[in-house]
Amino acid sequence: MYGYILMSFIIISPKFNKNNLLEIELQNNSSKVFQDIKLCFSLIYSIESLEGAKIVKQIGRYYELNLDKSSFLPKEKRTIFIKLQKSRIGTYNLSSGPEGIFIIDKEGIIAEVKINELIFLDPIKKKTYEKNFFKINCPIVPEPKIFNLKNNKINLANNNFNISDQEMQKFLTIMNPTLKLLNITFNSSSGIEINFIKKEMNKEDYKIVIKTNSVEIFANDYGGKLYALITLIHLLFFYKNKLPIGEIEDNPKFNWRGMHLDCARQFHNVDQIKRLLIYMCLFKLNRFHWHLTDNEAWRLDLKSFPNLAKNSSFRGYECIIPPLYGSGYNKTGGYYTEYDVKNLIEFATILNIEIMPEIDLPAHSWALIQIMPELFDRKSNMESQDVGNYKRNTINPSLDKTWNFLEKTIKEINNIFPFNIIHVGLDERPNLAWEGSPEMLKFMKKNNLASFGEVQDYYLNKVINIIKEKNKRTAAWNEAALPPFNDIGSGGGEGNIDKNCLIFAWEHPEVSSLAAKKGFQVVMCPGQKTYFDMAYNNSTYERGICWAATIEVSDVHAWKPLSIIDPKYHEFIIGIQGQLWSETITKKQYIDLMVNPRLATLAEVAWSKDNRRGWDDFRAALNQSMKILTTLGWKYHNF
Repeated sequence: MYGYILMSFIIISPKFNKNNLLEIELQNNSSKVFQDIKLCFSLIYSIESLEGAKIVKQIGRYYELNLDKSSFLPKEKRTIFIKLQKSRIGTYNLSSGPEGIFIIDKEGIIAEVKINELIFLDPIKKKTYEKNFFKINCPIVPEPKIFNLKNNKINLANNNFNISDQEMQKFLTIMNPTLKLLNITFNSSSGIEINFIKKEMNKEDYKIVIKTNSVEIFANDYGGKLYALITLIHLLFFYKNKLPIGEIEDNPKFNWRGMHLDCARQFHNVDQIKRLLIYMCLFKLNRFHWHLTDNEAWRLDLKSFPNLAKNSSFRGYECIIPPLYGSGYNKTGGYYTEYDVKNLIEFATILNIEIMPEIDLPAHSWALIQIMPELFDRKSNMESQDVGNYKRNTINPSLDKTWNFLEKTIKEINNIFPFNIIHVGLDERPNLAWEGSPEMLKFMKKNNLASFGEVQDYYLNKVINIIKEKNKRTAAWNEAALPPFNDIGSGGGEGNIDKNCLIFAWEHPEVSSLAAKKGFQVVMCPGQKTYFDMAYNNSTYERGICWAATIEVSDVHAWKPLSIIDPKYHEFIIGIQGQLWSETITKKQYIDLMVNPRLATLAEVAWSKDNRRGWDDFRAALNQSMKILTTLGWKYHNF
């Protein structure tokens, strides 16, 4: 058993030198001679080569290194030189250094360390942004379709209103802490009356008529009523204790206006997710894509497999799952119980948000296979590796136990999640994942399958049918319908799958067009525009990665999703969504700046009309929205 006794400390100083090599300097700041120490850490870029140490263990991008010389003498300094895989922009930033660093000696005792901040010997300065803003024409994000307010204003007593509509009471209850911070009251008996009038309109459409002594809201459904109130919240915060007389009419451009959160690479607790859901609601986003499983964890507790989440959702030096993505020596993590899921679903429903679960299969399953190795053909004589350096991370559809697992898992997910779509992954399957499997060879011969692409189609069609039996629909990443767009050693399907499968087009904007032309409905989520784990720019003082692009707020605003889609295929594009993958979210406070204000900006793209306002006009309104979010405790990146 490894001990946890802090002893004389070692100073660790990481830096990127002028040749873009990562240097990790170790200084023995004690009188002790250390023997055979292991330096342990994780990275977001793979190690290509190194000097001064050797890799003794690697899982994904978690590394354990031994120094070249076994004895580490008092006051001695050692430097390890590491060449990382090249980033798209050729330089690195604050997310690129070693994370979760710790040192273990040969007895398994953890050393006390002092870790200095990452520095850059050839830094790229922070980008500066224009400090002045244009006059605000409309303070609402996303911009309403018709905004016709007059100069005459109602004088309000402390933003007091009264809503007697019973359908809205749960919304007012869960939003009460938010409304208090914004100094808005919707349940004052002496406040101005807000009357809801049912009118034949499309889903989520609304109209607001502001009169001298009342406010009328016209809508045909709960979503329309709620979004009218959201618009009023933006107006009231801007005008303070006044409200202009006039009319607002509004309707969304896309039905699917989503946000994805990766809860596998990092565990985001229920309260953190609720915080994000409130943000989404404030900007009229209505779909939460919940990424629950990946190579690093299976976060959904299943009664059929009670040890799966419990054993795969925690990581640490002495755990089955090692300290991936900055988690460090100690055991850390978490998973979602059925109670947690139902709690979040109820909360989201009140905010007019549907939750779509994702289990990322058949690849991205390293953690799953560690707990359930029977889902992999152990007679295989090949060792595949995915783009994230995970070996043997793909479950095998030629095994009966795989289908027993899938049928029970899908049944439970169907019972827990009421939303009618289940996302099943299908991205980044290593080309050689099933190569060398004797069971797969027999399976392919039996089913007359000539390629692994055909095997994937067979697998997905069978999954689709299992989900159809539950009266639900399947969603998958674009490799389900198309060959991979990016050459990263992954395989895709042949595209011979049920056209009812909803495709999430992530690799490139062009992928959406290709999938639509094949007759698939598509949610556009290209990494180049919607991946909020991308850095804003190439400054060394930013966080995030950049395989797809660097994405400024103005880049998100400039995106016109349908511009590259032939008009005759527009009907196949049901919406757009943002993504936050969590490899770089090694501290929870990093979420704010990566998401905000890019997600609010994406909401404008998802909701507002094609000829929406220009950047300067939008930027002024977005700055006003940031005042709302700052009041609610959100930080934001400059723009």
